[in-house]
Amino acid sequence: RLILIMLKKFLHTIILLTAFGNEFALAENLPIEITANKMEWDKSKDQAIAEGNATASQGEKKITAKKIIASLDNTSKKQIKSLHALGEVRFTNSSEKATGKEAFYDLVAETITIEGEVTLKRNDNIMLGDKLVINFKTGLTELSGSQKKVRMKYNSSGKE
Repeated sequence: RLILIMLKKFLHTIILLTAFGNEFALAENLPIEITANKMEWDKSKDQAIAEGNATASQGEKKITAKKIIASLDNTSKKQIKSLHALGEVRFTNSSEKATGKEAFYDLVAETITIEGEVTLKRNDNIMLGDKLVINFKTGLTELSGSQKKVRMKYNSSGKE
């Protein structure tokens, strides 16, 4: 009987890990949709250039800017390897919103760097700085300042 209980727990754990693994795999393989008022393709640089109300979205992640440059890898699959957003940049996902002047989203490293008068909002908390780096693999967020100190306004809910 003890062996049967342990076997059920083991199978339940395997099923949970498989379910989470598939969900993460689906999130990584979601397509990227880019829209704008104007689109160009530069074959010599393997770049798609979106200008005017440019938006790039993948699942819950969304970047908007005046201009977004999508760079493709040089393999036969021509996958998007990075997005460079310029002018009035806004980044949102399920838990945070960030703004700045410029952003670079490295899809291979799964990091986004936003620079220039950066504002990061999570829940009711606000952080201000010059450079924001979010690592989606590790969950680490780093905000730094060059001219001014980083500022944070933390709103405690008062609930336990």
